[in-house]
Amino acid sequence: MMLAEILIVCTGNICRSPMAEGLLRHMLAMQQLNGLAVRSAGTHAMDGRPAEPHAVAAALEMGVNIREHAARSLDREMVARAELILVMEQGHADLIARVLPPERRAQCLHLLAAFGPRSDIREIADPYGQPLDAYRDCLVLMQTCLNGVLAHDTALRLLP
Repeated sequence: MMLAEILIVCTGNICRSPMAEGLLRHMLAMQQLNGLAVRSAGTHAMDGRPAEPHAVAAALEMGVNIREHAARSLDREMVARAELILVMEQGHADLIARVLPPERRAQCLHLLAAFGPRSDIREIADPYGQPLDAYRDCLVLMQTCLNGVLAHDTALRLLP
């Protein structure tokens, strides 16, 4: 069976996207939703680098283990395979839009924050280099947005 793929993108693939990837996998498992593969990558990742310690700690507090995460650089194949691409910043979307066929852009490329309840938040700020509380806040915001993804028609179309 072919899995539908969700790709989550940030800059370094060591903070936001691995936390969101782990959290979304956890949420899907809790809801017993199968048939979706969740991956993450970074626009400027240093391949193989582990998730930031504060990202690991914040995720663990929510019951999500990302200790084994290794950063991956975004590539064209990842973009081509994904049915849904969630990005943290407009710059990430702009970069991906350059390699994504125009007919797929509106259908599959979205700012993660667009699924959140607050219209004044357009991007998910990078907590890199900040205290643990910044990672916790980022993760709570991403959880709210991911709940919105799962409730939105765009994501529901992917479910088997």
